[in-house]
Amino acid sequence: MGIINRLCIAILFFGLSGFTRLKTQGVIIPKDDTPVFQKEYKVVLMLPFCLDMPDKYRVRDKMADYYEGVEMAIEDLKKQGLNMKLTVYDTRMDSLEVIRLLSNPEMQKIDLLIGPVYDYELVEAEKFCSVYNIPLVSPLRYFPNKTGGSFPLINCVPPDSLEYFYIGQHAALAFQNFQVLVVENSDKILKPFAARNFKKGYELVSGKKCNIIDGKLKTPSTEWNGKDSLLIYYTSKNGSAAGSALDNTGKNKWVVAGSADWLDVDRTNYNVFNGVYFYDSYSVPSNDSTYKKMRRIFRNKYGGDPQRYTFVGYDQLMFFGSALMAFDNQFYKFIIDKNFRMVHTTYKFVQRGNLIENAGTNLFYFDNYNLYKAYWRQ
Repeated sequence: MGIINRLCIAILFFGLSGFTRLKTQGVIIPKDDTPVFQKEYKVVLMLPFCLDMPDKYRVRDKMADYYEGVEMAIEDLKKQGLNMKLTVYDTRMDSLEVIRLLSNPEMQKIDLLIGPVYDYELVEAEKFCSVYNIPLVSPLRYFPNKTGGSFPLINCVPPDSLEYFYIGQHAALAFQNFQVLVVENSDKILKPFAARNFKKGYELVSGKKCNIIDGKLKTPSTEWNGKDSLLIYYTSKNGSAAGSALDNTGKNKWVVAGSADWLDVDRTNYNVFNGVYFYDSYSVPSNDSTYKKMRRIFRNKYGGDPQRYTFVGYDQLMFFGSALMAFDNQFYKFIIDKNFRMVHTTYKFVQRGNLIENAGTNLFYFDNYNLYKAYWRQ
């Protein structure tokens, strides 16, 4: 879908008073003691649409994709009976604009704030939500609780370091009865913690040892015990790591896993990846039945195909909208340590210190030019 078409949708949306109201049989009873299924929930979405800022077209395109997913989620939530007043604001990548938006007294009455995106915007949102005890969702990047407040701060993505820790935990469950080796990133300046954190996560869950190897002096051949099935996980996302990994595929009892970024490496024959496993937080296989259904709806509504951020926007509004409907604005107390299988990822929110973060991940395997979700391994 073209940039201009997506912007027209966003501009039209802002022109209609900046929100979409969903009604359940025309009943709106906004009292504190209103039953959850009848209450009107006030949700605010702050994103850097950067309207009338031509140089910010890359950010604007991603946010337009995200918002298209939000619109699709609104329709599905409406069918479920959620009564929501959604207000959408353009932060323009400006913390002063965020401060101005938050100064509206009506903002103190909202049930949930999703966004903004950038740290200097999130700082202002955090201060506000900490004072008024409003749940704050950081949708696209990890943001720590800097105020030290006890209000619910929910990160949809973990910090880079803990991402590998959570992958290690998942591998311990997905590849039971395997010997596991982790190949550290050859560029240790960029990811010196990746292999160590994978090892910690794996050993915490499995109770078994995971060895870190460099793939050169210590290799899978020198470290394999020769009897158990072997999982070799590569932390590096670059092409050389993909090449090293492919050298170890197709061997009896050996399984290779790494980053889905390898599939972006230019190759003439992608079948070389047959049997390789991938960990990725955002992949949506095109052969997946949910993807095909959303693609049909998306094409009828917008034309073209849904993009990565379309699925992110859809999943986030669907999840938090449904959570509000089920548990009111105390929903964050009921989502901890549970798996929620979404379209683009698995949400598994954990409490860590004074914040909540997503420890979920996806496991895929590649076969005959197709990427498949490895549900049978979860």
